[in-house]
Amino acid sequence: MNLKSLFLVFTTLLSLSLALVLNPKITSPTAESKWRAGDQRTITWDTENVVGGPIPADYTGVIKLGYLDPKDSPNEHLYWELASGFPLNKGSQSVTLPQDLETRRTYIIVLMGNSGNASPEFTITAAR
Repeated sequence: MNLKSLFLVFTTLLSLSLALVLNPKITSPTAESKWRAGDQRTITWDTENVVGGPIPADYTGVIKLGYLDPKDSPNEHLYWELASGFPLNKGSQSVTLPQDLETRRTYIIVLMGNSGNASPEFTITAAR
């Protein structure tokens, strides 16, 4: 193999590794989850069965809270950042929900690393 061919193979492999897209499935919250504004909760995701995995140790994540509005589909209304900079391969992150959330049944959690994936819609009720 000549130097030019070796360089081509190397750059192709490097490009493929940089194009790695990970989509760990969120396992909590679920569609049955009912949370309350202001509460501390733990977001969890599957680190074992990840398309594109395993998750490299140096990948960090961001967790956003949003909601879906049938009148404004497909906008995810991701107004609240709940956590950032945590290791994506950890599989969980504790967060505190904002105190001033309205009651909705269409909240979603979006886990972002090098790709974003959303939980099923779930309920958060307003603080008491």
